[in-house]
This record gives sequence, structure tokens and C-alpha cells, in this order.
Amino acid sequence: MKNYVFFLALILLSICTSCRNIGKLANEQKSRSYFIDSKGKVSYCMNGNWFSLGISPMPEADAQSFEVLAEDIARDKNAVYFCAIKQKQVDRNSFYVDKKIPKDRFHVYYILQHYGFKIIEGADPKTYELIDNHPNWARDRSHYFYSDKLVHADRKTFAFINSFFMKDKDSVYTTPNTGGFKSILPNSGNAEAVNDYYMRFGNTIYYPSFQQGSDGTTRSFDSIHAIRVINEQTICVNNKDILILGKNFKYAEVDAPSFQLLTFDGDQDDAYMFSYYSKDKNHVYYDQEVIPGADVKTFILIGRDFGKDDKNAYFQNKLLKGVDATSFKKEGNYYKDKLGNKFSALTGNKV
Repeated sequence: MKNYVFFLALILLSICTSCRNIGKLANEQKSRSYFIDSKGKVSYCMNGNWFSLGISPMPEADAQSFEVLAEDIARDKNAVYFCAIKQKQVDRNSFYVDKKIPKDRFHVYYILQHYGFKIIEGADPKTYELIDNHPNWARDRSHYFYSDKLVHADRKTFAFINSFFMKDKDSVYTTPNTGGFKSILPNSGNAEAVNDYYMRFGNTIYYPSFQQGSDGTTRSFDSIHAIRVINEQTICVNNKDILILGKNFKYAEVDAPSFQLLTFDGDQDDAYMFSYYSKDKNHVYYDQEVIPGADVKTFILIGRDFGKDDKNAYFQNKLLKGVDATSFKKEGNYYKDKLGNKFSALTGNKV
């Protein structure tokens, strides 16, 4: 026991010593990551978390002229630094940070985490700015930019349809989550947003691609006279067709007028933006397929993958046999009833 206490004391002493050696923050208002110690040595330690992330000495940094510009950006009389890395391509004398954007008189820079600055080709430092409410988008007086790349579109007429579709006088474009910017069809003037994901172009509905090499999902109709937005991924067209992620609902006989998604408002650990459960006046569905025997009128969700009606309990679309539905509920990492049945909240397996 005495040896344990002795070694614990040594560890604590070592920790305290290391903590002192990191020094003081160079500019507490602008960064919690740059430090100067009593010997005038500069170091970088992300958020001051030296114990988990370590300390990066900056032996070439000049403490007297060292100036913090942003959380991970600084300069001295000789160089500009990202974290602890000297940025050799930057013009030090004209360098500045404009609303979190690194710039000098020649270039605008894109930050590559763990590496540093990358020049954004074609960007004008004087007019380059980020676009509110459109992450990864920017513009200057002549062009628009997606992430770190100039996009080839007409600057004067370019506009956002929603978060995934854009247009100019010539074309309609998309930017899938997998990256890239591409024209998907000529613009005849009737492209409009259905919501933040779906676009309507005439009598065709478009949903963005989240796979490399795809332009997205399309569904054409003879005519479109009504669209009901159910959530970002789900819409009802003409009170007849349910589209989820741009595709027809799997169960062809779904009753569109009464269709609704089921959501769970309880434990936040079980709350997901996308619900696999839904129902209409005739059936309850899991992943767009009928849950056999589930009662539409009394069915409720009690978790991400668990539901019950007045007689039975279910994991996804499977009946949990022998369960007392009335007492069935979540307790910790399990679902239990008063009869002693117990199921894993993660897998649905009986334990």
C-alpha cells in the first residue's frame, strides 16, 4: 500500500511539473493552444490538453514577436504558423486572418487539418468571403467556390436552389456529399426547391446522390399537382406516391393520404433523425415493409428499434414472443417486462 501511494505521488508530481513547463498562454482571448514558457520557448498544445494530445515545441518561433491570430494560427517576425507548422508558401508580411479565412496579398488559403494551408487557385483575397447558411461555399467578385475549388458557373446568375442543387442561366448543378460539382441538366427556368434535399424540375423530382459517380435519384410523373413534405428525406407526390430518399416506398400498396412517419421523443440516445418506422390507416411499417400483426391504432415507438401495441412488442419488424406489452419498457441497456423477459437494446437478442 505504501509503495502504491509513493508511486502515485511520483506520477502526480510528474504531471504537475509537466503542467508548469508548458508555460502561459500567449493570448488567452484568441487561442487556448499557444504557450510561452519562462525561458521564452514557444509551444503548441491543442486546447492546453497536454496530457492527452501532447506538446509540440516550436524552436524556430521568436517569442518576443510572436503574435496569435486565431486558435491555430500565429506568426512572428519571420514566419506564419498553422498549429506548430511553419507555412512556407505564405507571404508573411501581408498575411492576415479575415473572418477565420487565412489570406495574404497574393492568395486565399484553405485549411487542411494536420497539414496546414493550401492555396485556393483563382481566389481574390480582397473580395473572397464565406457564404452564410451554405457550408463549404464561398465567392469572390468573379467566381463561386466549393470547398477549396473554383466552380465553373456563371457568377452573375448563380443561385442556390437548396443545399444540394444550384443553378445559373445555363445549367442546373449538384454537389453530392461525396464531393464534386457537376451539371446535371440544362436550365430551362423551372427548377425549384421542394425542401432542403428534394428539387422539382417540371414534372420530375430529384434527390441528391450520396454515392460517388452518381448524379442522384430521379422520379418522373405525368403531372405534379401537389407535394406534401413529410421530412427532409420523405415526400408525398400527388397524394399518391411516397418517396423516401428519392425512391418509391417499397410496399407498393401503401396508403399515401394517411401515411406518416413514427418518431420517438424519449431517450436521446435512441433518437435518430431518420426513422425506419411509419404507418398508414392499414399497416405499421419498418424499413418500408409491413410489420405482420401490428395494430395501427395502438402501436407506439418505445425506442429506436423497439415498438409495441396493446397486445405485443416488436424489435424492428419481428414479434417478440411471450412478452407482456403493457409492462415492456427500456431499463438501462435492456428492454424488460414484468415476466422476466429481457432483450438487448442494441441487437434485440433475448438475454
